[in-house]
Parts: sequence; C-alpha cells; structure tokens
Amino acid sequence: MNEIAVGVGTGGSATERAVGWAAARASRSGSRLRLVQVVDEASSEPAEVRARECLDEAAALAASVDAGLEVVTTLERGSPIDVFERISADVEMLVVGSDWHGGRRASRRRVLSLRIAAVSRAAVAVIPDRDPGERRGIVVGVDGSHISDHALAFAADEAERAGEPLIAVHSWDVVAMVGGEYGYGAPLIAADDLARAESEILDAALAPVAAAHPGLDVRRTVVAGDPVHDLTEAASEASMLVVGSHGRGALARFLLGSVSQGVLADLVAPTIVLR
Repeated sequence: MNEIAVGVGTGGSATERAVGWAAARASRSGSRLRLVQVVDEASSEPAEVRARECLDEAAALAASVDAGLEVVTTLERGSPIDVFERISADVEMLVVGSDWHGGRRASRRRVLSLRIAAVSRAAVAVIPDRDPGERRGIVVGVDGSHISDHALAFAADEAERAGEPLIAVHSWDVVAMVGGEYGYGAPLIAADDLARAESEILDAALAPVAAAHPGLDVRRTVVAGDPVHDLTEAASEASMLVVGSHGRGALARFLLGSVSQGVLADLVAPTIVLR
C-alpha cells in the first residue's frame, strides 16, 4: 500500500503545518497516512503520555482534512534519524516540519529535518512553519543530470495535478565555468557561448516534459548566478520547490548535495528532496 509518513513533534504550529500538508497530499493520492512520534529510549512515563497525546491531536487534525483518510499512529523509541531512515525504506514519502525564522537563526527542528532528508531512501518533503498564503507554481531545479531529470518529471506531474505552472530554473556559475576571476575580458566571450549552451541544456531537459504534458504551462529561467539563491528566490512565491540531491559516496548517508542542503537551510516553501 502507498503510504506517507509524517513526523509528529511535541505539537505547535510546525507540527500542525506538516501534518496538514501530509494529510492533504495523502487524501489526493489515496495513500495511507502514518503519524510517527519518536521518544528517547530512556523517556519517562509522562513524556510517553504526552507523546501519545500529540499523536492523537495529529490524528484529529488529519481527520479534519479528510474524514475518510486512513490514518495509523506509531510511537517509536530511539534516535529520530535511525527511525526515519528505517521507515523511509517502506513509504513513498517522508514529511517533516521545520521551524522558520526568516533565515535569522538555526533551530533544532531545522537541523533535524536536514539530517532526516540526508538519510532518507524515499522522497522527503520539508514543510516550513509559515503561512503559505496564496501561492502558485511548482519550481524545480534543473542541471541536466539524471537526478535532475527525475526531479523535473516529478515536478511536472505535481504541476499538472495541481493545475499550476511548472517553473524550471537552470542556474549556473559563470565564474566557475569560465575562470572569470582571472579576467582580462576574454571570458566574457566564452560566457556568451556558455549561456547559449546552458539554455540548450534546459531545452533538452524540458523536451520530454512537453511531450508528456502537452497542456502544461511551462516557464523557463536560465540565469548565471548561485543556484541556491536563484531557486530560493524563484520559490519565494511558489507553492512548492522540488530539487534532486547529489549527495554521493561514503558521506551520502549524512550529507545532501550543496544545493539541496542550501535550499533547506533557507526554507521558503514546502520543499521536496528526491534522491
């Protein structure tokens, strides 16, 4: 059975937004919703009682979104990172909430969401604790890689399902590409050639999307800049941001790629990380 698992914290608006978002998605997709609360191995009885109360409150919130939604609750003991890594092997998506402080300071919940996204085997949706307002558009980062193609296909399906435009952003660092720090004007010519080449990368990536979704409103952005900044800016008024993670090698279990980690560190919209 398709299942979406959402982490339930100790209550508050961050948990409410994450549970509400996950319940709405589960309702649309016909998935079961699993509410997961994790307590320490040495937690006291009052702490466990409060954890179960939080699960009950989250279940009531999910029912208010869709009374017919199948909801199961799970109280786990141990490390949240280990628990969610294990659960991620059997679900279609993990959903976690993240405190939002306008980029001014970090928070324990934000750090936890980054670590869960890094170890997950499934897609992870990180939901900011902020009012989404009237937002439209599914933003996706495109770099021409295989994981980027996966993210683009996912985002296109999301945009078509939601009836919203797909906003494909291809951002590239002109200085890194042409060695502009050494100057003398010559790299400017190369940069023009590279700009055309980078535009062609986005065109090639979008071609199968246009074929699969002929009626989809696709908006393209090619910009020489910092990918984290450009994606964050594009997503500031969007309903969702989708990125692929390039975390690799022995550290892939602990680290996301630099772009995915960057957009989660400055979370401006519900953000889905695919691996």
